[in-house]
Amino acid sequence: PLAALPPALAIPLMALAAALVGAVWIGAVGFLQAYRGVNATIASLLLSYIAIALSNHLIEGWLRDPASLNKPSTLPVGDAFMLAPMPGIGVHWGLGVGVLSCLVAYVLMDRTTLGFAARIAGGNVRAAQIQGLPVGRLIVGFTALGGAFAALAGFFEVVAVQGTANGTLAAGYGYTGILVAFLARQNPIAIMPVAFLLGGIEASSGLIQRRMQLPDATVLVLEGLLFLVVLASETLYGRLHLFSPHLWATKRAAAALPAGAPA
Repeated sequence: PLAALPPALAIPLMALAAALVGAVWIGAVGFLQAYRGVNATIASLLLSYIAIALSNHLIEGWLRDPASLNKPSTLPVGDAFMLAPMPGIGVHWGLGVGVLSCLVAYVLMDRTTLGFAARIAGGNVRAAQIQGLPVGRLIVGFTALGGAFAALAGFFEVVAVQGTANGTLAAGYGYTGILVAFLARQNPIAIMPVAFLLGGIEASSGLIQRRMQLPDATVLVLEGLLFLVVLASETLYGRLHLFSPHLWATKRAAAALPAGAPA
């Protein structure tokens, strides 16, 4: 039905449909967390396997292009419905929308009462309940919003890069997203440089394999080491004498004293 519509109308409808499906799918995770006490990370990862299996079933069955023999995929969306790269920089619009989404998320979470309520509910559910905040609705709403943006990432991958849906869309970006959120400390502004850093590491897998004769899985080892270093720095900071902030503050104060002055 969308093929009969002009691209200016069909493309936004495609994006809206993707966002709605993602919101409903991940909104279920928020429902399980809010009303059944299920861990959201575990629930989302388990539901991802169901989504991948369902997607592969549709791609290899009902939605399969008969011409795709060796690599099952859907029918091409058509050149008229493909998004051209962003003018001047040559990258697709998913990057621009991602940056804009981070800015909007920063304003929403740090400059609005709704974001303040969400941070309270996310940090201490009991305190939020005592304050009378609608904890369940906040959790479901914000997880659904996250699912909508994740689905938009898949939308841009289809209409701006692949031109069709196939099995390569399930690239395991959710695991990288967890690492990005952890390193960025859930700060929407910090997410941008961290995501670029990890994206560059993952994109270097082919170069590492060609130039250094190492397996492309080496990037996973690098990401794991990065995660361990950050986790260790958080764990050890303030516990060992070497990592004590008072030790370095005392050393800086002593270095600033004139020569011969009592420390």
